[in-house]
Amino acid sequence: MIRENMPDIVITDIRIPGIDGLSLIEAAQDFCPDTAFIVISGYMEFEYARRALSLGVKGYIDKPISRSKLNEVLARIRTEWQQNRNAGSEDSLRKRRMYEKLDSLQEKSVRLLTERDPEAFKETAGEVMETMEIVYPDLTDLRRETYKYLCLVGDILTEENPAADREDLASFREMEKQMSREQIRSYAFRILREVERNLKTDNNGSSHRIIRELMDYIDAHYQEDIGLNELSARVRMNTAYLSVLFKAEAGMSFIKYLTGLRLKKAKALLKEGYKVKEVSDLVGYSNYRYFCDIFKKHIGQTPQEYKDSHTSKST
Repeated sequence: MIRENMPDIVITDIRIPGIDGLSLIEAAQDFCPDTAFIVISGYMEFEYARRALSLGVKGYIDKPISRSKLNEVLARIRTEWQQNRNAGSEDSLRKRRMYEKLDSLQEKSVRLLTERDPEAFKETAGEVMETMEIVYPDLTDLRRETYKYLCLVGDILTEENPAADREDLASFREMEKQMSREQIRSYAFRILREVERNLKTDNNGSSHRIIRELMDYIDAHYQEDIGLNELSARVRMNTAYLSVLFKAEAGMSFIKYLTGLRLKKAKALLKEGYKVKEVSDLVGYSNYRYFCDIFKKHIGQTPQEYKDSHTSKST
């Protein structure tokens, strides 16, 4: 439905049947990059929602959902759209580039965090904060987005290093006390220095091993209905953290990795002369139409066109 209707807004729970909410967002962004995504989260899953930062989620609503909570998020999204629409095309392009730069820097800092490179992390995290101040001139927005970023790196650190003291990391109450840009900056760098300090004392390589094991598992079970929920259960990590870690280690999201593997297998089967519907089932796509859409988007031909062009050559 997202693919067919290209909605302005999608509101999704973290836990939904068949695919988790974060994987849904990753997959949908391939088709509708301008759609605003809002995450609904139960109290015990509230940390998951904050980790949706790397996916560009526009807001999260903790349960129980109320009209006021929903209106608050929708009003903020509407304001952002109006600001973008009212701005000149050159200004809009500049803002988009700054947002893209911020996303890239945040992803890089996460990767450096999982690679345990304290010096490079320190430098990149500093760039994140500098860019954040440009992207979010409003104090409330800056406080909120800075807190989300600090929670992201703090949660990853404590997953990687259980010995890290969570009390030394980001606190919502403390962040709310920061009443100026200078105070927000000072508080953020204090937390980031603590993260850097912990990195210097933690040098095990467990993350790389875990992701390699999961990639081997995906290679063997790509034709099955697998998702991040199942993978996170296998390695006893929460889904949102695994999503960030997988991207940092593999260089791409879980969805992109699985899609690339399935399409590689699909091309081989089509060359062997299998029917398109058979190939769809064999590589894990129960929805034939979705398989054809994905194939055309990534390969540039429909599965039938690809099959015809390659089987005719072989004969």
